[in-house]
Amino acid sequence: MASPILPCGCLCSIPIPFGSGVPYSEVQFGKRTLWSICRELNSNWSHKVAHLDPDLRYESLPRYKRTRGWRPAFGQISAAASHLNNQHVDKGDLFLFFGWFRRTKKTGGKLEFDSTDAGRHIIYGWLEVGQIVEVDIARQAIANDLLFVRSHPHFHFSKHEYPNEVYVSSLSGLKAGLFGIESKHLVLTESGSRVRSQWLLPKKPFGSVFRDRGISYHGNETRWKCADAGIGLRVVNRGQEFVLDGERHPGVYLHFAKLIKDSVKHSRMCPHDY
Repeated sequence: MASPILPCGCLCSIPIPFGSGVPYSEVQFGKRTLWSICRELNSNWSHKVAHLDPDLRYESLPRYKRTRGWRPAFGQISAAASHLNNQHVDKGDLFLFFGWFRRTKKTGGKLEFDSTDAGRHIIYGWLEVGQIVEVDIARQAIANDLLFVRSHPHFHFSKHEYPNEVYVSSLSGLKAGLFGIESKHLVLTESGSRVRSQWLLPKKPFGSVFRDRGISYHGNETRWKCADAGIGLRVVNRGQEFVLDGERHPGVYLHFAKLIKDSVKHSRMCPHDY
């Protein structure tokens, strides 16, 4: 199911269901729980437990479930974690999280997806890496300022899933957070495309990336095209962990850093009381 863009305009990312984790009925989004939102959008929704990862909002869970010193975090295991390691992802690097979103409307007091909107990939959050925690090592010993990370869902995975790493937000700089509402600068899918994996990226910062085919897993030149409207990229399915070298392409990093800073500056509190 797509994640909803609520009638108030806010991006509500729905974490994937999993065999263990946090009940959707405990994950708050404004005055609603994710369980109530999902049940309104899909009456057949039967999932009870969410894999809350990335965990970017303190307010997602009741205060008693948050350990002192909590910081946003994101975990990855196995092949995806190995890819991040092979790409030398480290402290100071920046994650951008995207997902499939569709607009919603309220009809007869009930939330429903807009049938005219097929949806698109939208960047909804970010995390600047402050520390990387190797779960197998941290199960035995962990610094006092990182004790909160033991509540992260990746600490409940099997010891045989390796590597298993949790990326913890930085304490200063860009830190971590959510983009509140949809904007054209966050939409990845090309306007008018019914294939959400067909992206259109802004030409100015992504010109050098086009020339280098500079995003991991996208070295095939047939996936790229350059047009007046921007840089077209047909992304791989099912895709995750695409890595771009921000030192080689500083314009791209600066582009997203500005979007993050502007979002923080103009952030708003919304009850999502649709």
